[in-house]
Amino acid sequence: MNTSVLRTELRRSIAPWATLAILVVAFGFLYSFSGPWWRAPLAWDENWVPAAEWTRFLLVFLWPIAIGAGAIQGMRDSRSGMVELLTTMPRPGWHRAAKLGGALGGLLVLGYLLIFAVGAVQVIFDGAFFTFGWLPIVVVGVLAMLAGAWIGLGIGRLLPHPLTAPGVAVVALVTVLVFQIAGAEGSVLVGALPSRLALLSPAIEVINDPFSTTASRMDLGQGIWLAGLAATGFLLLAVRSTRAKALAVVPALVAAAIAVPILPATFAEAKVVDSRATAMVCDGPVCVPRMLEPELARLAGPGKEALRLLGTLPDAPVKVTVLDRRLSFDEVPPRAADTVLVDLMDWSIRSTMNSDNMTRTLVAGAGTPTCYSLEGVDKSFLDELIARSITASWFLGEWKMLGNSWLSDETKNEVAQKSETFRALPPDVQRSRIIAVRQAGLTCQGNGLDILLGGAR
Repeated sequence: MNTSVLRTELRRSIAPWATLAILVVAFGFLYSFSGPWWRAPLAWDENWVPAAEWTRFLLVFLWPIAIGAGAIQGMRDSRSGMVELLTTMPRPGWHRAAKLGGALGGLLVLGYLLIFAVGAVQVIFDGAFFTFGWLPIVVVGVLAMLAGAWIGLGIGRLLPHPLTAPGVAVVALVTVLVFQIAGAEGSVLVGALPSRLALLSPAIEVINDPFSTTASRMDLGQGIWLAGLAATGFLLLAVRSTRAKALAVVPALVAAAIAVPILPATFAEAKVVDSRATAMVCDGPVCVPRMLEPELARLAGPGKEALRLLGTLPDAPVKVTVLDRRLSFDEVPPRAADTVLVDLMDWSIRSTMNSDNMTRTLVAGAGTPTCYSLEGVDKSFLDELIARSITASWFLGEWKMLGNSWLSDETKNEVAQKSETFRALPPDVQRSRIIAVRQAGLTCQGNGLDILLGGAR
């Protein structure tokens, strides 16, 4: 294509303004709202795959803009009254379609890549490990922007009405939102749509697991579908006869027929474990998944100190390991006798990484995690919190309540009294009950506070 012609088309078309719109919306969303895209380890500027996934998430807003802009541009010939004149020209229709599609689609793709690039540059400066896992996610996003621009151009050419552009943009937004919500964990729409149909959406749901990436079947199926949709949009823009316009939908239908069987049968299968992200990196007995390697320097010291303190117990743990997966909402944290397992996805634990409280957190419960899931907290949760605080204070020799900022003054006084009751016990009794609490924590059998106080409550 003649570059001077393309430059002219860029100046005459809506492409620069549409690209500016997606950049303003994308960066406005990322930088104006607080969300998981700013919270480690899910932040969009911390690792390659989350950067690509959050850029794909933004398609819920960017794709309707691309389709709406395409529809506006596709009506240009009709608005200028040149349709009949252009049909008499001997030059093939695809020549003009290629110029217009190249200008709008190309610039929107560059805008999309710029959004990802801003996150990727920050990832590079943060020193995150490199992986090519981001590449298929970004490629599908590029195809989505191209397909959105071209299908919008085709619809605008086919239906040159003032309400066409806002209409298709709204329909696209609602459709993508519904498909996205249908795939969200715990959503009321889960099961309302067939999984394979919902996975045709180019936008992905909110990122909640840094250790996973999109399945290859999902990338391939979506790539085929979006390529077919782009082909249909281009044909609708290029062809002139009514029969050819009717046949233009064939690429999209064929692509859908091929893509749907390829796409995962369930939303769970659309994600797979990223083996590079979960590979362990260790500093002596303290290990973290590669995805969380920047945390190793801050965890190694407290982890080794916690193992030293716990080493005074029989059958003490010998290593500290950070979990390499995200726990589900109703899942009780796993536990092992020889290992202190740490869930850095739990913000109550992660928030102590930059303070002296990390060692206290690791020895709480005598080196065992909580016996509650996020969903399973009940009235005895406070008992466990007090028991974990007492055990941590016993190891460190200084009384301090874990996570007490939300407790009332009355409750804090009650907790302090129970701590005094335990500290009044003879040292050998204290030690035996700490050992018993550890055994209870490994099996989640029994009330830790009752064990510590011996029923004196």
